[in-house]
Amino acid sequence: MGSAIQLGRRGDRPRVRVAGTVRAVRHDRIGGMPAFEAELRAGGDRIDIIWLGRGRIPGIEPGSVLAVEGRLAVRRGRATMFNPRYELGPAALAARGLRAAS
Repeated sequence: MGSAIQLGRRGDRPRVRVAGTVRAVRHDRIGGMPAFEAELRAGGDRIDIIWLGRGRIPGIEPGSVLAVEGRLAVRRGRATMFNPRYELGPAALAARGLRAAS
């Protein structure tokens, strides 16, 4: 199965909007500041979502339906999005014409 997320050439950081289900969350520190990380499954893709400076975001937990928009980067060989805009729940997705992927 091919990936719908295309990272392109090294240095490219395409702006994308994806929706899916949060599979895992973790709390970390990056550069000495708190970071809240969520693994988003969008169809066959796995994207790490990282909010710098946040220890927690209410409503984002395993099983949550989430839509994010931002620029993709590669971190540790994985598609990663830092500090994206986000919306929670199926109603937010429907308003944007998106469907949650499991």
